[in-house]
Amino acid sequence: MSQTQPRGTTGTLDEFAPELDLGADARPERLDPLGDPFLVIFAHPDDESFGCAGVMAIASERGVPITLISATRGEAGKTGIPELDTPEVLGAVREQELRAAAAAVGVGDVRFLDYRDSGMAGTPENDDPRSLHQAPEADVVAKLVPHLRAVRPATVISFGPDGIYGHPDHLAMHRAAVAAVHAAADPGYLPAVGEPWQIRALYFNATPRERLMLFAEMPDGPFRDLTPEQLRKIGTPRAEITTVIDTSQARDAKLRAITAHRTQVGEGGPLANRPPEQLEMMLTREHFVRVALPWDDASAPVDDLIATLAAVSPVDPA
Repeated sequence: MSQTQPRGTTGTLDEFAPELDLGADARPERLDPLGDPFLVIFAHPDDESFGCAGVMAIASERGVPITLISATRGEAGKTGIPELDTPEVLGAVREQELRAAAAAVGVGDVRFLDYRDSGMAGTPENDDPRSLHQAPEADVVAKLVPHLRAVRPATVISFGPDGIYGHPDHLAMHRAAVAAVHAAADPGYLPAVGEPWQIRALYFNATPRERLMLFAEMPDGPFRDLTPEQLRKIGTPRAEITTVIDTSQARDAKLRAITAHRTQVGEGGPLANRPPEQLEMMLTREHFVRVALPWDDASAPVDDLIATLAAVSPVDPA
């Protein structure tokens, strides 16, 4: 795959996001293991677009059935649009943004766990009894397992233990997703909600810590409100990243997905004031950590979705 060159230093976000034809005529024949279902589990609308929209777009083009689960509707997100700054209104708007973002990468199966966004650590939203932060982990697992057994995915992606930047909901979804993957495989766990299912591969979405530390130095960047202790824990050290996907072919689709989250990409957001080369790196590389599962067969070839895509075009984990 060839790396798309930066498109200059000026222009709106929309100018970076041309149309991409995801029509059926352009889709190559489905290949195993690229035909097996793929499940993505995150906490808020936009987590999926910044994290793995490129992989979702590539997989969708190849006919992979994809299900996206968001635990919340992002009600506590910040926006510069005063009329949207209430949880009820913003949650409804962000749900539609998520559906539009998913459609931009060919995903139509979008599901919610109906928890409330907990907000950043230490904010009043943490104390809302409806929030994901307040939900017992066992309850979240019990909501996820029926989806795992119904979708029967080969590959699952969710947050790692760093939660990218330590958001309480990201950390909660990391714990719940890992526990749910194990519980779904247990015949003794909630037998009434479906047959046990063992996934083939579990991956944590990752961002190199070294890259995030550069953004942390930006006075108007997305990590400007994190404490020094929180900053020391953001991201995944490059040495721990097991898999990097070249998503150049889905670059435009990923940007279309990101910009569908219009309430989140304004001034002070993750795209604000980024040099073009940094934007291109974010759009054309996606990073993951493959997680060992109890039922892994060490003698079998690694042929899950993420490993297969990575093998197509090996890249440096920059």
